[in-house]
Amino acid sequence: MHLAPPPPNGPVTRSRPIHALPSRNQAFTGRTALLERVSTNMRRAGEGGAEEHGWVSLIGMGGIGKTQLALEYAHRHADDYGLVWWVGADQPAAVMASLTALASQLGLTAVQPSLLIRALWVELAARRDWLLVYDNLDDLGAMNDLLPPDGGRLLITGRDPRIGRIGTRVDITEFERDESITLLSRRCPSLSPEDADRVAAAVGDLPLSVEQVGCFLDETGLETADYLTLLKSQPTASGLDDRTVSAHPGLVSVVVTSRDRLVTTAGPAAAALLDRLAFLAPEPIPLGSDPTVGPPRFGLQLGDTATAALAVRKIVTLGLARHADNALQMHRLVHTLLRARLPLAEHGVIHHAAEELLATITLGDPDTPESWPEYGLIVPHVRELLSSAAALPGIQLDAEAFRALVLKVQRYLYFSGQSRSAVDICRITRDSWTARLGPDHPDTLHSGYNLASNLFELGEYAQARDVDQEVWDRRRRVLGRDHQDTIRSAHQLAADLCDLGDFAGARALDEEGWRHRRRLLGESHPDTLQSAHYLGSDLYELGERERARDINAVWKRRRQVLGEDHPDTLHSAHHLASDLCDLGELEQALELQRWVLGQRRHRLGQDHPDTLRTEHFLAITLHRMGEHPQARALNEDVWNRRRRLHGDDHPDTLRSAYSFADDLCALEDYTRARELHRDTWMRRCHVLGENHPDTQRSARALAAVPLPP
Repeated sequence: MHLAPPPPNGPVTRSRPIHALPSRNQAFTGRTALLERVSTNMRRAGEGGAEEHGWVSLIGMGGIGKTQLALEYAHRHADDYGLVWWVGADQPAAVMASLTALASQLGLTAVQPSLLIRALWVELAARRDWLLVYDNLDDLGAMNDLLPPDGGRLLITGRDPRIGRIGTRVDITEFERDESITLLSRRCPSLSPEDADRVAAAVGDLPLSVEQVGCFLDETGLETADYLTLLKSQPTASGLDDRTVSAHPGLVSVVVTSRDRLVTTAGPAAAALLDRLAFLAPEPIPLGSDPTVGPPRFGLQLGDTATAALAVRKIVTLGLARHADNALQMHRLVHTLLRARLPLAEHGVIHHAAEELLATITLGDPDTPESWPEYGLIVPHVRELLSSAAALPGIQLDAEAFRALVLKVQRYLYFSGQSRSAVDICRITRDSWTARLGPDHPDTLHSGYNLASNLFELGEYAQARDVDQEVWDRRRRVLGRDHQDTIRSAHQLAADLCDLGDFAGARALDEEGWRHRRRLLGESHPDTLQSAHYLGSDLYELGERERARDINAVWKRRRQVLGEDHPDTLHSAHHLASDLCDLGELEQALELQRWVLGQRRHRLGQDHPDTLRTEHFLAITLHRMGEHPQARALNEDVWNRRRRLHGDDHPDTLRSAYSFADDLCALEDYTRARELHRDTWMRRCHVLGENHPDTQRSARALAAVPLPP
């Protein structure tokens, strides 16, 4: 992509354009009427003559030229916009990575990709001079949260006709014959007009086939008759407008022939690499460097430099993949056809080799935001391998290094706030590894543990409890009570029980884990301090405020052991402030909460769930100090932000709704207080059950609101 560097100091200003587009296709041909139609709809006049910023969706079959049309429009009109950004949109994770890069270019920061995207939407909503291009949008349902706000322009390409509901639909059709001949002649100058006409007819004027065939004929030097002979082994008259493979019979033969030429020009190892790449996702895959000759570069390890360079160069020159920004990307049609040419009996072996290849990538700490962009590039490939494994015949081979990579990806998705995606991957791996490795294998149990963690973050406490209970039981039996993984499972199960209202059960588990860690690790070990923190939370919920405060004094030890701004230190300070508030030490609580809030805003960002929790408890403290207008304003703000972040039914959102209703009641706005308490009670009945302590608390609060005279 062509991308101007960020300014040396401070965020990007709107006076400096940002244009990030793939290189322009210098051989772009025709499409004049379609380009004019897109341009007209982008600047369509709204009611009253005001300009209406347009959203346009280009719809058509694979290979019909949607991407090239969008790219040509963006380059022709780039100077009309202060911001132009290209987004590969066939995988939500890839969209997140691209939008995160855009946010960084604009000088925005946040600890989680989801929060960074929200900050990006706020920035874009405040300006009208942008154009985003979402290329190859396949799953509209998964993209709901990744569509930009109104204000600028959005150009979308996709196959699914439902995508046409976004903005104005423009249907893309095949080339006119003269367009096919022109493009073929540009790509292969030695091709006569007569032969170009014959080739265009054979490939059905499908733009992608025309483009690929023209390049192939130029690179391979095949005679037209020989090339047309290849196409005769596949039907070409019917199916060109149907499924992708059926619609491109010529391309099948081209891909097979190109792979054969790869064997002869670069050797069997290069062809084997191509086959393994075909089992990854059709997304950019970073290529690493030979660690024996210098500092390693992030990406796949393909072996020694000479062998890797030869394989990549031949794969690219044969038109089987694109190479840009130290990444290799295979077109989705080539990707599919390469798989299809392989006997089904060989899929399991090559799939296993692809797992091992992906596992050669060295990833950083998944807990650290600095590592998250790299993880975002890998997620589509992990998901593809996991999804396709279910269809493999026979017993699957085991790739231990790939399992370790998957577990790190699961943890990344959890810490980066992508719990919905994490749940999908965790469920796939847990089921697969249970069948392949057994339910008691450490990796199977670890995947179950990660599944429960993400279910908890989604507010699915009962499901999380069931999974955690099973994992804890198995770890106790297989690893023993004193194993650290067993203790972690006990604490996670305790968290489930606590949020389900079983505070006594949570306390028993957390206290047992705390005692085990004190004995095994010592009083000041970070894990022991973590256990003490969990126990303090349980005691707080059970009303043992004095003891909770004493245990939550672990904050001071955590400051010494972990540092003042460590997340665990801030967790302890947050809970200690809550204890002080309940004990009536409101000034101390307020001072500590404001300190924690400052730390969390600086480290995590304004809308991080932990930041919102601190703001919520700060509002509660203000309420108890009688500062009801301040408490009301803060609680309403936090409630609305939690609704945007989690949804209306998430337990954290309902906690804010309850506190906001309390503020309204204190300010004698009884009508709104009653409405909000009733709504919160009904939602808690549905989400938590009628007997949950929070539900009962809502029922009591609703009953206590004074009735109108």
